[in-house]
Amino acid sequence: MTNSTATRGQRFFASWYPSLMGKSEEAGQGEMRREQLAQAKGKTLEIGAGNGFSVPYYTDKVKELTLIEPNAVFREQLIPTLATAVPKNVAVVDGDVHALAYPDASFDTVTASLVFCSVTDPQRALAEIHRVLKPGGRFLFHEHVRGHGLRGVAQDLITPLQRRLADGCHANRDFEALLFESDLELDELVRTRMPAGAPTIVPLVVGAARRVA
Repeated sequence: MTNSTATRGQRFFASWYPSLMGKSEEAGQGEMRREQLAQAKGKTLEIGAGNGFSVPYYTDKVKELTLIEPNAVFREQLIPTLATAVPKNVAVVDGDVHALAYPDASFDTVTASLVFCSVTDPQRALAEIHRVLKPGGRFLFHEHVRGHGLRGVAQDLITPLQRRLADGCHANRDFEALLFESDLELDELVRTRMPAGAPTIVPLVVGAARRVA
């Protein structure tokens, strides 16, 4: 697999993200993933799998795992993680959350972790997740969000620079509001903080929503 199709921005982001985010993983974010992804089951799709931080936390309740990652460098980094993955039926694919190449009602679970900050059209992405989930299927999310007060103002100011440095990441994206506006029905939502996270991405929401029909 080659990273020649990655853009300069994608290559730059992939060069530093695993190391920086690894500090948060070791400080407790990995345990957040473990607790949440224990809920994943059946045929599962992860949107924007990155370098594979979530992969070790899927359990044997997942019978088939598809990891979508549009960054070719991250797809290469994902490969070594598959050897220790509990689900044995795992596929790593290129893909676009705005136009998922799967029929309606294909998946029991869809997961996303620190992805919606960089999605171009988050409303359309949430609509696609709703479409590919089976009725009753769950969307497990773990996203950094816009803060309140001075932190939110600071995120507004830093977002143009952060988008350039972090492959489109919006520090000030209000994922929570977007989720409430979508067709997904919220099951649970916990507002927390990213362990050892940079000040612009500390606020987190972790939770689950479902496709009702």
